[in-house]
Amino acid sequence: MIEYLTTVGTLTGIFAIAGAGLNITLGYAGVFSAAQAVFVGIGAYTTALLGPRVDGSFLVCALVGTGLAMVAAIALASTGLRVSDEYFIVASLAFQIIISTVFASWYSVTKGADGISGVPYPQVFGIELGTHGAGSALVWTIAILVVALTAVLRRGAAGRLFFAIREDPVATETLGRSPVVGKYAAIVLGAGVSALGGVLYAFYTGFVNAPTFGYSLSIELVAIVVVGGIGLSIGPIIGGAIIVAAIPLISLLDLPSTVVGPLQQLVYGALIIAVVVLRGYFSAGSALRGRMVRRLKEMRPEPSGPASGGKVTS
Repeated sequence: MIEYLTTVGTLTGIFAIAGAGLNITLGYAGVFSAAQAVFVGIGAYTTALLGPRVDGSFLVCALVGTGLAMVAAIALASTGLRVSDEYFIVASLAFQIIISTVFASWYSVTKGADGISGVPYPQVFGIELGTHGAGSALVWTIAILVVALTAVLRRGAAGRLFFAIREDPVATETLGRSPVVGKYAAIVLGAGVSALGGVLYAFYTGFVNAPTFGYSLSIELVAIVVVGGIGLSIGPIIGGAIIVAAIPLISLLDLPSTVVGPLQQLVYGALIIAVVVLRGYFSAGSALRGRMVRRLKEMRPEPSGPASGGKVTS
């Protein structure tokens, strides 16, 4: 039981990192990408193929994996950002389908559904992290660092540009800032962060195969971001704790196996709907409060007499 809970907790941290990448793209800049699993897969496959050749060097695998994912993100952004946001969603979905097909069909490299096993334990500064406990510590150390860095990014100049693009790209352009460049940066940076989650996934599980990085993972990452709070720096950890950790724990209940799977899917869908509905209510409430405040200011009588600075006649 303890080993199972440790594994679930570690996977929560891994997918929280992957979700943090999408949170930069979707939550900060408002660019919806249906291909985030591609970048996680690139990081994982890079680690599975390169890891044995570099004695499991985490730094080398992380640098190469995130670099390749960012190159792939540039290719996606170069084609998708030439059109409107709606068509970019379609372009990213097509990109997901193409790369997933490559993962599944390029058997000589990826081994398809059979997968690549024997990924070595990670080495950090020459120290091999050869236990699940050490691997879990590495995952959560990086998860906390990623959340902290994305929080700094959110409050910095780049973060303010991302949010401006999300709220009103036309107004952002009139102020002399390019929304397209900002979206490029958000997509590429988000891809690099998600790929880091893929690197950790390969090191921790020791096995990588194509079905893991299909469109269902992209949907799961969207759910993590939405449930955790779109645009919140700590949101991917909250969403990961609910989607990756809490829902699978339903399997520990004394229920028939034929009930567990459908119940998990029902809870999964209900959570997303509930968050979207509640977010709509909060947005409507904020707008209503804003209108009421403006109406009260308009109804407030103008000051007169000496206090208003006017002349007093006798």
